[in-house]
Amino acid sequence: MSASTLQLALFGHPVTHSRSPELHRRFAAQLGLDVDYRAIDCPAGGLAEALDRFAEAGGSGCNLTVPLKAEGLALAASASAAARSAGACNTLVRRNGGWWADTTDGAGLLADLDRLALDPAGRRLLLVGAGGAMAGVLDALLERGPARIGIVNRSAAPAEALAARVRQAGVPVEVFDFEGGLTAGGFELALQGTSLGHGGTAPALDRDWLTGDATAYDLNYGPAHAPFAHWCAMHGVPCHGGWGMLVEQAAEAFERFTGRRPDTADCYAER
Repeated sequence: MSASTLQLALFGHPVTHSRSPELHRRFAAQLGLDVDYRAIDCPAGGLAEALDRFAEAGGSGCNLTVPLKAEGLALAASASAAARSAGACNTLVRRNGGWWADTTDGAGLLADLDRLALDPAGRRLLLVGAGGAMAGVLDALLERGPARIGIVNRSAAPAEALAARVRQAGVPVEVFDFEGGLTAGGFELALQGTSLGHGGTAPALDRDWLTGDATAYDLNYGPAHAPFAHWCAMHGVPCHGGWGMLVEQAAEAFERFTGRRPDTADCYAER
């Protein structure tokens, strides 16, 4: 690694499964840039120390995954409006001796939904989960103007926090838990954002919450997507994994790091 190498990283726990390093290295090769992007395991509560070490070693930008997205925002000296609204970030860029926080998840999700002809505009959306993943994409979804949103989550407080943002945007919203069910139903597009897949399980959805021709999208990819994909297959719901979202949010982050936008077209051929 030379003195001119751009040092980037992914922090999270776990991170060994992540294909983000592969994507960023691919982007760097495509654009002829000297980039070192590595995955660094960092449990919750350890990000401040890890970032200090990274910056001292010349690190200039990083991505964050679970469980560090809210922690990263709290440590940032400044942040984009999108990150502040989400209460979480997935991208940190070194600026003037501090970290600037942003979130590229929403843009990445919308780019992939557009690729799949699943524009949220005018659709009835069911958001499964109310953690950092869903918080990070909510504003982007609201900008498209969905007809109605349902939020199902195991605990009420984070779901109600998301619902407040939905109401502020003027979109009808309903919050419910997995046991209580919902009163309206008829959702056309389900977006799965829990981390249950990493433990080999899927959320306990009721097929009746969705329309007969509903489609599902899992923000997870790879093995973490498999349990939800199985549930969808068992209930006749077409389902897409989050590989495309990973690709597109990575491209957005890479542009923040380097000022150069990579072409993502070839990334969909290899899963």
